[in-house]
Amino acid sequence: MARIVIPAALRNLCGGSQELDVPAATVDELLRAVDARCPGFYARVVEDGRLRPELAFAVDGEIAPLALHDALGPAAEVTIVPALGGG
Repeated sequence: MARIVIPAALRNLCGGSQELDVPAATVDELLRAVDARCPGFYARVVEDGRLRPELAFAVDGEIAPLALHDALGPAAEVTIVPALGGG
């Protein structure tokens, strides 16, 4: 099972859950499995068949450029990191 850490801005879709464990072998499977439990989640992190550019994804603590087809290890932990504003 992969674990996903839900950012605060998306927790309202998941009943306030901070993280979920879902079966997934790819990033797309992970996000669709989360969407099955948290309707609307997929649309908030995927746009036009790609991960939204304003979000960063860390896999097992390392920020990584990911695509939906990328494989995940069986016990991967994926953290979604919203972009920080600044100037």
